[in-house]
Amino acid sequence: MKAALVTGAAARGGAAIARELHRRGLTLLLHHSPRSAVQARALAGELNASRPASAATWCADFNEPVVRVPVWIVDAAVEVCVCNASVWEASTLADCDRATADWNVHVASHAAVLTALKASLRSIVTITDVHADRPARGHLWYTTTKAALQAMTMALAVDWSPQVRCNVVQPGTLPWPQGWSDRDRQASVLRGIPLGREGSFEELAATVGWLALDAHYVTGQILAVDGGRSRVLCD
Repeated sequence: MKAALVTGAAARGGAAIARELHRRGLTLLLHHSPRSAVQARALAGELNASRPASAATWCADFNEPVVRVPVWIVDAAVEVCVCNASVWEASTLADCDRATADWNVHVASHAAVLTALKASLRSIVTITDVHADRPARGHLWYTTTKAALQAMTMALAVDWSPQVRCNVVQPGTLPWPQGWSDRDRQASVLRGIPLGREGSFEELAATVGWLALDAHYVTGQILAVDGGRSRVLCD
């Protein structure tokens, strides 16, 4: 049975992706941060209740400058890696601490994971953001490092071919974070989506599943899952 590692798998899109790959028959390794341990254990319990011994958790703080991948994960012969772990914080060019943290989470940690798993990998799907190409105001280092992660994935599509397929999914407007209160902003964004609604985490997960498992002649591609929003002007 194939094994998949999903980073940032404890909640929201990461959890949906993990459930989709599990539904497709894969064994799941669920990376989570220390603050998401309870959610990750609950998700692993859910998956294991459905299929015994089919999910395990790995706690690692991607904010740290060096991330070491445990031997047991390397030995699991991971074939699919979904680089999903992310942090979304406001920043300006002068925010040096935020620059370091965003680089560690989005780029350096995923580079360490992929390097450790290279021998067994067959498919990488990286989750970035439509704003990696069309920056939004006020999140400079998030945008910059997501764009760097995207560029790294595109470079690996060349450097690691033909063994590993490497693709990117750019989510657009998905369910708003808990506690979001700017209803005017929300309404404005929805008016700018040609399909007229926000997407779901399940729709994101289905796209990741297709790229990871079914799109055997697709590599080096960037696919926006955004209801067409990237085709119109947006901030």
